[in-house]
Amino acid sequence: MAHSSNHVRSIPERSRSRDEPMWHHRQPQHRNQYRDAWHEVPPVPRLRKVLIIVDLDAARSLMNKIHDDVMDSTTYDVLPSLSRNEELALFTYNVLVDTHQLESLTVYNLLYNISQHIWYTWDCYVSPSSMDLRWQDDTGDTFALRNDDRVLELLHEYRPHWTEGQEFGILFPNNIRYFTSHYRPYIMRMSCHEALPNRNMLASKKLPCACFFLSFFLSFLTFLT
Repeated sequence: MAHSSNHVRSIPERSRSRDEPMWHHRQPQHRNQYRDAWHEVPPVPRLRKVLIIVDLDAARSLMNKIHDDVMDSTTYDVLPSLSRNEELALFTYNVLVDTHQLESLTVYNLLYNISQHIWYTWDCYVSPSSMDLRWQDDTGDTFALRNDDRVLELLHEYRPHWTEGQEFGILFPNNIRYFTSHYRPYIMRMSCHEALPNRNMLASKKLPCACFFLSFFLSFLTFLT
């Protein structure tokens, strides 16, 4: 026998949690704003690569003492068929140093690589300890670098602008041509010589270096052409 019920069914209320903002659809323009703001964040500054160019012409006198005239035999004066540009390239050591290598690169590392370069080029061994590298400070004076000097520290001390631009030769050290791209390296020009007796100390007497004036003159001619 069926019994009647006085219970009245009511419509359940809609959960108010649905009214919270988290359930609402985000407007597309909000995402675009966030995305645009992300693109406006400036890139993290990076160090710059360094192109090291070392003139080996001054090391010829050292080679003559050890291995006679092996270097002189590959000059334009002895080989007329050798062009001046080819002779300049032959007596130049260059290396492009990446950013992460700068902090650990020392002057001795460069001397060792130059020793290997001479060995591979002229089939003669010259000890790294018998050579030194010379560079110019921010006043244009030339000094002998210590073996334990780090390239990065030298640049920060004597070329504080090296990440921003290149000076226009040694005669105009205050004229900076600023870089327009992160991929353009800073050029660091040095020369290789027979080691001084006190090669691990800065030379008290600044040594004039004619090769730097030659490098500047060649760079100036290249710029004009």
